[in-house]
Amino acid sequence: MKSFPHIIRNSIRHIYDDRNIRFSIVLMFIIIAVATQLLSINTIGTAYEYKLGEIAREDIRVYNDIHYINESETEMEKKRAADSVPLVFDKDASVLLEKLKIVGMLFAHVKKTIEDNPPIGTDDMTFQLFSLKKSLPQYLQYSDNVLLELLKYQNKDELQKSIYNILIYIYDNNEMGIVDKEFQNPYERNTNITIRIIINNDIENKNEISKNKFNFITLESLAGKLYNICYSTNPNLPVKTLNAVITLTSANLTPNISFNPEETKRRINEKIISVKAVMGMLKKGQSIVREGDTITTEIQNKINVLNQSAEKSNIFYLAGVFLLHVIFFMIFGFFIIKFKSIFIVDRETSIIIFSLILVFIIYTFFIARAQSSFLMEFRFPFLLPISFITMILSILYNIYLGILVGIYLIFFTAVMTGGDFVVIILAFSSAILGVLVGGDIEKRTDVLRGGVIIGLINSLIIFSVGMMKGLFMTDLIKYIHIPFASGIINSILVLGIFPLYESVFGITTKFKLYELSDLNADIFKMMLVQAPGTYNHSLIVSIMSETACNDIKANHLLARVGAYYHDIGKIEDSGIYIENKLTDPRSERMNTKEYSMQIISHVEKGVALAKKNKLPDTVIKFIREHHGTSLTTFFYHQALENADKSEHPEEVSRADYQYPGPKPHSKETAVVMLADAVEAASRSLHKPTMASMEELVKKIIFNKLNEGEMESSELSMSELKLIEKAFLKILTGIFHTRIEYPELDNVRELEKKVFENGKKS
Repeated sequence: MKSFPHIIRNSIRHIYDDRNIRFSIVLMFIIIAVATQLLSINTIGTAYEYKLGEIAREDIRVYNDIHYINESETEMEKKRAADSVPLVFDKDASVLLEKLKIVGMLFAHVKKTIEDNPPIGTDDMTFQLFSLKKSLPQYLQYSDNVLLELLKYQNKDELQKSIYNILIYIYDNNEMGIVDKEFQNPYERNTNITIRIIINNDIENKNEISKNKFNFITLESLAGKLYNICYSTNPNLPVKTLNAVITLTSANLTPNISFNPEETKRRINEKIISVKAVMGMLKKGQSIVREGDTITTEIQNKINVLNQSAEKSNIFYLAGVFLLHVIFFMIFGFFIIKFKSIFIVDRETSIIIFSLILVFIIYTFFIARAQSSFLMEFRFPFLLPISFITMILSILYNIYLGILVGIYLIFFTAVMTGGDFVVIILAFSSAILGVLVGGDIEKRTDVLRGGVIIGLINSLIIFSVGMMKGLFMTDLIKYIHIPFASGIINSILVLGIFPLYESVFGITTKFKLYELSDLNADIFKMMLVQAPGTYNHSLIVSIMSETACNDIKANHLLARVGAYYHDIGKIEDSGIYIENKLTDPRSERMNTKEYSMQIISHVEKGVALAKKNKLPDTVIKFIREHHGTSLTTFFYHQALENADKSEHPEEVSRADYQYPGPKPHSKETAVVMLADAVEAASRSLHKPTMASMEELVKKIIFNKLNEGEMESSELSMSELKLIEKAFLKILTGIFHTRIEYPELDNVRELEKKVFENGKKS
């Protein structure tokens, strides 16, 4: 399989070498330029200059659907998002652990002091107090009263546990935490909070708790509640001991929670960034302001949206439409080059397509600007000559070219109307129906019949679309006549304009071919009288060619007509051709070379006669190409034999015995070449059988292939196999075996003998 770059290189080389393709590209860029400009004019709006409070000097409508960012709504959404972000507080879980550790160390010193200096028979703890203060580090120094109460209390473990419980209650059972002072919220609307639990300054490994209200306790307010907390936790403590516990606890109270402004701001900014812009939309045809109205803030904002859209669209829209056109035509060009046997690229074809598309886009532009939005949706596609164009191209050329152009017409219509669903559906149906109807027309009256079919089917389609849109039955019936009338009008346009293209550009259409296939024409009457053998030969070749082309899906009608005319050059000197019984006395006087050149000359004579009778070029090609560059083998062989036997041989030139060509350049002319050779050769079969005929057909096809006569015809091996079968089918019908009928005298003699034998018995 060839690589894509290889295909591109070959395509570019083919374009460079073919003048017709270069001419087509020039016309294509003219279409692109005109279409881009018209689509831009119809879609890009005008800028308006108004100030707040001014009076509108004109009606301002939206030229196309415009999606825009509603700045005010977007800002409000961002503000709401920012207000919803909880404030971030960091709660240090290690504060409680640190306080418990400090209390534990204090009691460890107290216990060790008592162990080292036990009071014996006295309540005086002065010595123990002195020893304890001496052993305590600076951060554990408390008043003498506090330390003395700790030394005197008998169950020191119980007292230590009581202080632990108080600290745990204060730090752990408090839902929120302790702050240094009353929190001043810098974000008035943010009432929710998030508390991050931090352990040993580990921010990465943290838990978060969400709260919907502030419930912090300050050190100042906690000091007022500390007595009640300590008393409720240890109601049985002596007063002095309880006071010592309160003093000790108070000295160890520090804040464990703080507001984190940086993290809060980061989260608010992150939330604001994540807010999607609020999109507004101005619908096509929507009225912004009417002439004489006052420009309000809302109107001013909408006018600004229109102006911004127009400024942006002027460059980007033009570039987008232009690029889309280029891509479309590149794809179309690839198909045309790839399937050049289907898509005929010549100047006449390019001019016809160019003129049809150019008129269509200009006409569509003006119709689109004149329609209201309702009219645009249901009537607009039927005001366009879409089916006319696809129908006329299908008749002039083929359905493939009609489909290709139809796709572009649908694309242009869709862009012109802003991609309206109903318009696209109706434009598509019109284009495809025009192709299908145009490809099935055999006589001119079929055009009107096709218009009726298009109208009926489009009426059903608009009925279906109307039901999808929820229209009432009365409204549907009211609009059904529009597509029907459109189908009839398009068919009338085809009948009126089609002959113009046919005559001006000399295109060989089906209708022209049907006219040329009339065997009552003067040229065929002349052939029948002057060259009856050639006439009979041409008829058989036409039947063989038409059958074969039918089987390989080629233009069978063109092949039939081409076969009718391929040997008209033999009319002038018909007597020198063997199929006409060699009635011309010159056939005995001419030498081998002269006879061969006389035979070969029937090609040029045929071309001259065809031009005299104003036959189209597509038919003349059959006359030129039906022998290709093949040899008159019989005469060339005879000339070589004469030269071999002669003592003073003349120089034998192969070119003197060779047809001038060109070789067949289409499937149809190649089929006629093969049919001509097979039919002529079949006359040499003395007793034709199925096997001998099959061998003959295969031999001729093989020889033509081997000689390179088929190299430009684009016939595949599978198609040659179908052609072989078609030829055999026709030859079998011509040379079918018949029973041998007895002579009349023999019948009478046998009859008499049987009658006499009957009497004797």
